[in-house]
Amino acid sequence: MLYGDNRFESGVIVMKVTLKDIADRVNVSISTVSRVLNHVPCSVQEETREKILQVAEELGYKSTKKTEQNSRKFSERKIGCILNNMKDKYHDAYFSEIIYGIERELLDQGLILCFTYDTQDLEQPSVMEELLSIDNLGVICIGPMNSDVLKSLSKKVPYLISAGGYPGLDLDYVTVDFKQAVKTATEYLIDGGHRRIAWIGGDSPASGFPMEQEMRFLGFKAAMEERGVALKPEWIKNGKFDITGGYEAMKAILSQPELPTALVTASDRMAYGAYKAIQEKGLSIPDDMAVVSFDDLEMSQFMNPPLTTVRVYKEDMGRIAVRMLLQKMDGNLPLPMTSLLPTQFMIRESSGRRKGG
Repeated sequence: MLYGDNRFESGVIVMKVTLKDIADRVNVSISTVSRVLNHVPCSVQEETREKILQVAEELGYKSTKKTEQNSRKFSERKIGCILNNMKDKYHDAYFSEIIYGIERELLDQGLILCFTYDTQDLEQPSVMEELLSIDNLGVICIGPMNSDVLKSLSKKVPYLISAGGYPGLDLDYVTVDFKQAVKTATEYLIDGGHRRIAWIGGDSPASGFPMEQEMRFLGFKAAMEERGVALKPEWIKNGKFDITGGYEAMKAILSQPELPTALVTASDRMAYGAYKAIQEKGLSIPDDMAVVSFDDLEMSQFMNPPLTTVRVYKEDMGRIAVRMLLQKMDGNLPLPMTSLLPTQFMIRESSGRRKGG
């Protein structure tokens, strides 16, 4: 009888032994334990190898596969990631946290991330030849991605899942409701009395959407229209989803004769740039300009003032994407499934409250 990941024996619930348990006992990394137990060649001292095997036996570690054939198939799985831009892996905390979750969950499952490519890499014949040569391949596409790219990959890759993208194809998705999350954040400002609200968003070239069709903008627009608040074109700017773009977009908004009293940004990085422009103008956040955003990157709680923003559970998104992909590879998810993760509206000092706008 099973209880989650544990088992029930003789009236006692026996906790499942994980690779982390063995790694902690031997004081080595999870990946080292995985390689030793899966008999993958690696530069591990014989003494350490024997210690890992001994501790695994003492703790009663058992493979999740019932036969040698299935165990071999499991160890031969290849998992990789594809992003729109490789720079996102290193320079955008939103994407790097998703990738971190993917890597950690793979290690917990006794696997490793075999490769990370971007969509430009896929244009190289050698890269596609490599992907096509792997029989038991699973790929996680990170972030919004052009539907043509996803369609092409789905025909060439045995198992494909999107993490943080916009559902729309017959694929598996792990993502959030971008539109509803931003709609909720905008309604918070309106409920606080704001009627002059600006927007800084961005095009999504990766998915082929201009800013006016991007899901977060549609959430902002829906809130404004449903509450009878006018959208002013001069207060709607493209911040290109980076800090510099947010700064320049906010400067353009602040150059208008009439100024908004509140701002919604589609990403925390654009909000950071907007902060600088607002403060250079001699305005106070939130007294002169309330700010709410989307992402909840680690830095946001340390901004001055701390940034009100929608929290996306990025590491969890990466981890759940791995679990869904492995279930797909096991044949346990025969039909495409979309998993919408919850978000949390983190109310901090930047949003303030107003009685009039």
